[in-house]
Order: sequence, then structure tokens, then C-alpha cells
Amino acid sequence: MRHGSKPTIRDVAETAGVSVTTVSYVLSGRSGGTTRISEATQDRVHAAVRELGYVANRGARGMRRGRTELVAVAVADLEDPRDRALATLLAAILPEHGYQAVVLLGGGWRQFMLAGGADGVIRTGASETAEDSAAMVELAARGVAQVLITDDAGDGTLDANRDGIPDVQAGYDVVSAGTESTEALAERAVTALLGRLRS
Repeated sequence: MRHGSKPTIRDVAETAGVSVTTVSYVLSGRSGGTTRISEATQDRVHAAVRELGYVANRGARGMRRGRTELVAVAVADLEDPRDRALATLLAAILPEHGYQAVVLLGGGWRQFMLAGGADGVIRTGASETAEDSAAMVELAARGVAQVLITDDAGDGTLDANRDGIPDVQAGYDVVSAGTESTEALAERAVTALLGRLRS
């Protein structure tokens, strides 16, 4: 390992005295295929990780797997008590299901999601713009999981052209806010999103 550079998976393999494939299996929690990886080998890999301060490159892993393990939480305004509470709750709940939350303010969610920044998006009750609708149509066409928490929304059909003809049927799930607690809203939104992510 070069001085001042970040340790790589190859550095971990060399330090542990194993192959890169073995390190990959150990760090991902996979079994190792037909070959069982001994506890001693796993311990050596974990010790090398700690010794070197190795941190997996989430972006590279996501590219290999075809997913990011991230969920965008798009809120209109963190000064709004409900938006702030939902963002906080979602950021706490999503890791329990294997996803990290990325909280985005205003319209920034569109560019982030269209660039493939996350596997799905949960949006809170922002007013719908033509740009929002167009982004949601594009994301739905790509099969990206979307959930909208709102007081007033349709049935999940998307009409980017606003011509009254849905561009995508069932393009997202709607979690109607009503009078539910923010905790219940957050749980329902995550349940809906996971249903789309796993379908």
C-alpha cells in the first residue's frame, strides 16, 4: 500500500494472506460458494480490515450489484416540522432494512435520482411541478421505486404532459397523510417502498 493512499481490497487480501475473492466473500457475508471459509480465515480478514482501516467503496459495490443500497428522502422544507420529523424517522428506519437514507431538499432530488443516485425515493408533500411529474414518469419507466407522502395525491398514475392521459400507470405509491402520526407515516412509506424494491 502506498503511503497516504486509501487501503484497497487487494491490500486487505495481502495483509490477511488470502485471495481478493475470499475477502469479498467475507465482507459481503456470502458463504464462499462451494468452499466453506473457516472462522480463522474470516477472523484474519476482519483483523486486516481493522488494521488497515479499510472501508468498502459503496459506489463500486453498487455498480457491480446493480443497486446502490441508498434511498433518497426528498423533503420540501426542513423547517417544516412534519418534513423534518419524517426525514429523521426515515433515516432511522431505512438502515434496519439494509438501506441508507440520503436527505435531499427541494428539487435537487430529480437530478440525483435521474443520475441513478439511489434505488428508490420517498418524497414528502411538496407541491407537484411539471419538472417533478416528468422526473417521476422517467423514473417509473426505469422501474425505480417511488413513494409519495402527501395530503392530496392521485392514485399513482403519472401525467407529465398534464393532458389528462396517464403516461405511466401505477408509477408510484401514495401514502396519504391524513391524521396519522409521523411514525406511522414513515413506517407505511418504508413498507410501500420495500414492496416496490423487492418486486
